[in-house]
Amino acid sequence: MLRTLSALAALCCAVALQPALVRTPDAHACIRPRAAAVVMKGRGSRGLPGKFMSKPTTDKGVKKRMQKRDFDRKEWVAVCKLDDIPEMGATKAVEAGKQPGKMGPTGFVEGGSYIWCLVRGEPRPSRPGEEGEEPDAGIFATDGSCRACQFPMTAGSWESGNKFTCSCCGTSYDLESGEVVEYMPKNNPVQWAAAMANQDKEPQRAAVLPTRVSRSGRVYVRLPDNTII
Repeated sequence: MLRTLSALAALCCAVALQPALVRTPDAHACIRPRAAAVVMKGRGSRGLPGKFMSKPTTDKGVKKRMQKRDFDRKEWVAVCKLDDIPEMGATKAVEAGKQPGKMGPTGFVEGGSYIWCLVRGEPRPSRPGEEGEEPDAGIFATDGSCRACQFPMTAGSWESGNKFTCSCCGTSYDLESGEVVEYMPKNNPVQWAAAMANQDKEPQRAAVLPTRVSRSGRVYVRLPDNTII
């Protein structure tokens, strides 16, 4: 009897120590799919399509030509109306174009603006093959100041044959070509003083710009190379 009770007690202890069976949901129901990885359109593209990505320019020749293109353009720029220069000999100062900037001691310095002198003279004969240009109105564009003495050219005097003379030093220029016709003639005290003040200078050809006038009466000049519009 004692043995039977001992065996029964041992059996009860074994059952008590047995871990409880817990019913769990179906294994497949507990598996959740992972979120899909983010797919980029291209490395470093921030999701933009590849065709919108700009590639750095590695061709130094192409880059140089692109930088130079802004200075090589020859474009017509409107500067005034024909009514502003009504008769032969009339002059007008106009501002058009800027000098290229450069690095200075304190940083980048922007270039100054160019001042040109418009002169109304004798119309030039038409040239063959000008692609239907308007009849020439006799408008000439030259330096804003005399190359010899730096006096404003708007105060100069025009003569037949499109000769233009500085009213200070007396130097005269051909408005067609810019060539010096007469240099520092010293015909009066003012011209003599100007010659003495600029005696170290040599005759220098004046700049002349191509011009044209539209049907609406607007005067255009074409700026030279290395000029920023």
